Amino acid sequence: MNKTTLICKSEYITMPDGVRLAVSTWLAEDDTKNIDKRPAVVMTTRYWRANAFQNDKPKFQGFYPSASYFFAHGYVLVVADARGSGASFGCREAEMSPREVDDIGDFINWVAQQDWCDGRVATTGTSYLASTSLYSLVTAPTALKLAVCRAPDFDGYRHLLAPGGIVNLWFLQVWGETTTAQDNNDVSALFAGDYWPVPESGADNLLGVRPVDNDTGGVLLASAIEEHKANFNLTGKEETLTFIDNLLYDHHRVLFDPIYQEKVEQSHIPMIIRCGWHDAGTQLGALSMFASFNCPMRVILGPWNHGGEFRADPFQIGDGNVAEAIPWYEVRALTVNSLDLIFKQNNAANHDEFINKEFGIIEYYTLGENRWKTTKQWPLPHTQMQRFYLAPEQQLSTFAPSSERGCDHYQVDPTTGTGLNNRWHAQTAAKPILFPDREEDDKKLLVYDTPPLEQDTEITGHSVVHLLVRSDACDGQFFAYLETIDPDGRVRLLTEGQLRALHRKVSDEIPPFRMFGPYHSLKEKDAEPLMPGEVAEIAFDLLPISVLLKKGQCIRLAIAGADKDTFAPITDCETPEITIERNSVYASYLDLPII
Repeated sequence: MNKTTLICKSEYITMPDGVRLAVSTWLAEDDTKNIDKRPAVVMTTRYWRANAFQNDKPKFQGFYPSASYFFAHGYVLVVADARGSGASFGCREAEMSPREVDDIGDFINWVAQQDWCDGRVATTGTSYLASTSLYSLVTAPTALKLAVCRAPDFDGYRHLLAPGGIVNLWFLQVWGETTTAQDNNDVSALFAGDYWPVPESGADNLLGVRPVDNDTGGVLLASAIEEHKANFNLTGKEETLTFIDNLLYDHHRVLFDPIYQEKVEQSHIPMIIRCGWHDAGTQLGALSMFASFNCPMRVILGPWNHGGEFRADPFQIGDGNVAEAIPWYEVRALTVNSLDLIFKQNNAANHDEFINKEFGIIEYYTLGENRWKTTKQWPLPHTQMQRFYLAPEQQLSTFAPSSERGCDHYQVDPTTGTGLNNRWHAQTAAKPILFPDREEDDKKLLVYDTPPLEQDTEITGHSVVHLLVRSDACDGQFFAYLETIDPDGRVRLLTEGQLRALHRKVSDEIPPFRMFGPYHSLKEKDAEPLMPGEVAEIAFDLLPISVLLKKGQCIRLAIAGADKDTFAPITDCETPEITIERNSVYASYLDLPII
């Protein structure tokens, strides 16, 4: 592999409204002017495109390994600070505001016109940078040929900030504090939140965001930071997120907004979306987008954490407290292979035929079987929903209840949780997802088990839970965990879902995009407080999974009313007593997508 040393060339580019964005281009140290023309790989971030160091070396930069790997394979990496962040000017009315989206297109056009660029551009990135990659398809400049991304947030409210209408307090606090520290260029506050990774050169070496090259005195950087003081931030906004129609969307247009969706579909630019089965709700977003958008898309769902640095697999060898690391070059190779698919294809004359062959596909990994599979349709066409009824003695039964009586009482335990390495905490940088034995945790929950399986059983798709409940409170949280029990008693978490009782109404409106379970609008107009003592239906889908369970294992449905490690409790409804009905009049059940 080419070991060319790269340098980070930083400069300002001016947007049509006069706002200047800081941009860093990674070029060969020995020749930044006469380089062979190459395609560009573009990223737009709000997490600092480059760092300023006391002891400054290119290899200390967080993007240096990626830039070097891309360059060795024929691509130049260019990273921009989004407006109102890093060293860029402007302020942020919201995350991914319409103006920020427009900036991406202008940035791509600027890159395509550089002397070293052959006029072709791809966007890429992980997490926020993955979302900006998808939004680049809205702008669809002529130079843009492909978007390759890992773990974007298709619906930030439903899939991350408040899944099921339950506020992800942990993320709001940590992410809000982190972005505030970065927007203020406050390094000490950045590390105090224990979210941002310490650079290899040490925390003391980091001075902050990198100014552009000609800002030797830092005057321009100081002016940009001053403008950031007007930025919108999520810190302390949890009370505003009870409903989806809130301030979050005042200055933000979602990707599935009809205007944006039409632009993405009309662009016909291919996209590749890679997500982990256990990475927040990113996999659900990718599948919803695949099923909703009419454009060339390839979705890849595998056993990865948020950034792809660790294997995330409930069946991984060991006690579940240590994750297998994935070599960095394997992570980057997946992106380069995707870029090569478009930029190095030899059959350009039959481009449309090539796109039809390579896209419109979902590649998915079946856990427990350790096998990759492909499909052009989701849910899988041969899915059969198997119903398991909640039954006496904490059992799951395939037989409907025959008695008119039958229920289980549960006092919600506010100390229950899923730990600090769950799918939601995986949104932090390079943090593994762990799967420790949940036997002890489940003693605090209400659980229902099947007998040992008589044959190997594949579950692929979206499970749905229907609970008929009574409560002594006017609101509450319902968490459902799909688990498996090994013959030796070890309990493994497979997937989960949740719903706030206030949002239980199943809407008869057309959902904004394809959903795979009961549609809850999560809007204020559809809110329905519980009537204490009266039966209410709580129905919701679990996050998708593909898993092969072996003969002798049991399936478990575990029900909780809190997750102290991640989600905000509901004031005055922290410890309700609930009754789950399981009789012929009010039958509660779990539907599993069996293959």
